[in-house]
Amino acid sequence: MNAALPAPTWPESRELARIEELIAPEFLVGIGWNADLKVMFLPPEHPYLGYAICKVESCDVVAVRLHGLCPSCHIRWKAVQETMTIEEFWQISRTGRVIGEVPCAVSDCGRLAKSTVRKLCMTHEWQRTRTLKISLEEFLVSPLVKPLPAFELCTVAACHRQRQSNGPLQMCRAHNTKFAMLRRKDSAVDLETFRRTQGAVVERGLISLRGLPQRVISELLLGLQLRCADDTKTTLRVLRNFTYKLRVQQVATIRDVTGFEDNHTMLALWRSITRNLDRAQSSPERERHKDLWNATVFGHRGTIDFRKLHQPWLREAAKEWVFEVLPTHRGKGVSGLLRSRVTSLTRLSESLRLQNAEEGMNPAGLGRADIVAFLNRLAYLEANEQISRQKRVRICRDASRILRDFRALGMTRSGKQAAGLAEDFALRRGDVPADIIDDEPGRALPVTILRQLYEALPALEARSTREVRIGVELLMDTGRRPDEILKLPLDCLDQDSDGKFALIYEDFKQNRKNRRLPITDATAELIQTQQRSVPPRFPDTDREDLVLLPAFSRNPHGTKPIPQNSFTDAHRIWVLGLEALTNDDGTDFARKDVVPYTYRHSFAQRHADAGVPMDVLRDLMGHLSTTTTQVYYRVTEKRTREAVDRVARHQFDRHGNRLWRQAQALLDDERARLHIGQVAVPYGICTEPTNVQAGGHSCPFRFRCVGCGHFRTDASYLPDLKAYLQDLLRDRERAMASQDLDEWARTEVTPSETEIRLIRDLIRRIENDLGDLTSEERQQIEDAVSIVRSTRRTVDLGMPRIAPPRPVHQGEAG
Repeated sequence: MNAALPAPTWPESRELARIEELIAPEFLVGIGWNADLKVMFLPPEHPYLGYAICKVESCDVVAVRLHGLCPSCHIRWKAVQETMTIEEFWQISRTGRVIGEVPCAVSDCGRLAKSTVRKLCMTHEWQRTRTLKISLEEFLVSPLVKPLPAFELCTVAACHRQRQSNGPLQMCRAHNTKFAMLRRKDSAVDLETFRRTQGAVVERGLISLRGLPQRVISELLLGLQLRCADDTKTTLRVLRNFTYKLRVQQVATIRDVTGFEDNHTMLALWRSITRNLDRAQSSPERERHKDLWNATVFGHRGTIDFRKLHQPWLREAAKEWVFEVLPTHRGKGVSGLLRSRVTSLTRLSESLRLQNAEEGMNPAGLGRADIVAFLNRLAYLEANEQISRQKRVRICRDASRILRDFRALGMTRSGKQAAGLAEDFALRRGDVPADIIDDEPGRALPVTILRQLYEALPALEARSTREVRIGVELLMDTGRRPDEILKLPLDCLDQDSDGKFALIYEDFKQNRKNRRLPITDATAELIQTQQRSVPPRFPDTDREDLVLLPAFSRNPHGTKPIPQNSFTDAHRIWVLGLEALTNDDGTDFARKDVVPYTYRHSFAQRHADAGVPMDVLRDLMGHLSTTTTQVYYRVTEKRTREAVDRVARHQFDRHGNRLWRQAQALLDDERARLHIGQVAVPYGICTEPTNVQAGGHSCPFRFRCVGCGHFRTDASYLPDLKAYLQDLLRDRERAMASQDLDEWARTEVTPSETEIRLIRDLIRRIENDLGDLTSEERQQIEDAVSIVRSTRRTVDLGMPRIAPPRPVHQGEAG
């Protein structure tokens, strides 16, 4: 058996060098990075790492309160808010407040002043007040005053300030004060721990990375750069707290940080940084050797986990298989699809571990018995309701396909991952259990539910944004996939010479660009209104770069569409927030079944029910095969039975006499017997035995249906009867006006007045019968007729023909 391929390794220095190579110098300049001090001085105007400044004049502290005030100014504002407006308060200049270090007023002195009032360092202040005893002005010009060298930096690892003195603590004044306060509360506070874990003194825009390993510093800088590239904002407070966490835990890499259970904001920041680092540092060649893949490295989403495959040969073969098939798929669901198939393979791995633990490690020792054990285990899991029948079928199909691909990709050859795997270690066609046939209507929404959702669209706009509301409305109107609507460019409309509009979109699933979909004027007006509203919001972006439905966050240039996850969440919150969705019969409709993709099914079902030909609907939906489209032309047995029973109560014979006025729902065997004893003909059905036996192609009476006692019709054929009547009237006028026919020929081709009268009477009887119904009953009949007619359109009944003359055998002549 071939050993698992080892993952390539790189020394720590090379890993660090690779990270630092990816950090852009212009990004470091933009965040005010000082490489010598290892400190960021973030400017307030930075688009992703910036912050607000207190609005009070001459106060340049970070604003963290309401009304755009810093904490100190907010306290001052509360004391005077009864006597002045906030705008007036902003105009009050604040003086005498400095955040940060102030140098000693003595020329060329490297030490720091005690305060903005006492403008001298501690040594010079002592000399002025205790030795010379002169004023500040006299002291600054005295020849006895000499500049002093600066102290070394504070011994707190994160701090870049000068020490207050060369005393035993060797810390800056702020940290000296804080340490003294902690010692008064707890005398056991350790000085070295304090120096190692304390953060820097808070200053405007200051983020200190001092005291962190160089790798952690580089990872954080690269992670922030990638977050900014994704238009993701990071607040000053969260970033500062995150660096505190890194320093306290003294981790060697950002990936090792823990303890975010109670802080979801920092957890999201950590996940974002680590995800971006994995993507930036990895490559398909490196990722393929791991047991947990980051699918973003391959251009997809999420992860693919191979860790639950217990057998090394199976794990490595599965990795090779996924690596082979990944580039052959497109779309956002690729990693989810392959993750599902790997999960199916873990069922096989688990079965091998339970049934044949030792031999399962060697592919050459496996055979048919192991497959049978696997199938029996799946049957056991289904019987105990641990998996469904549908899942059992999917597991079998996935395992069968993957094992087949192992052989097709040559993995069973000598030296490969599954070397020696026997041919009978495979699933035969009969091993896959039969799937449950589901004849339910599917995920298409009833028209009544769609109407209620459409009326509730203003509530969606109020809950989220106008762009989300327009996106949902376009899904309802066009039947496109959600990503096709969300990623529409701003200029997505085209108008032909007749003034008709078409939507220009990209079919991402089939990789087909510039697809055209005819749309109504109302839908076009909706798009045009949105097209007019987007450019003014992003005046600095070229029109060709804008999208129709720009995201409402992390999108300063209007080039990013609403993320599909955000759109789906907003749609779900809206639907679940509705009071109720009610069916025609007054029962509640399951709101959990209303998801964005159901509008596509509803669009297709609506057109199929309206009689759109299958090939036309296939093109409208962008299906590659009519097999996919055909599902929308399938009507459930329950729905068909209800429709047939309802229409059957309004059936008539050739004289217009009502049949089955007291008809009740038929039993299954009676319905089958009825269908066997009749055949479809133009304008109704025929019960003549010879014609039924011939499938409607051998009428002994030359298809004179209206004059035949075997003829039946109902309300569903009313449009056909009316069309037939018009044909008869036109044929009669054409025959009477012709001058080229002999009299016997004219008589032959002219429809008889009797047939015309019978057809008229039949139409009148059916219309009068429907007219006696209530409006609710009439609506039910119309719905049933629609179902029956849509079903009839999907069946190729063929054209009836006159039966060929019977051959004359010898002895029968005369």
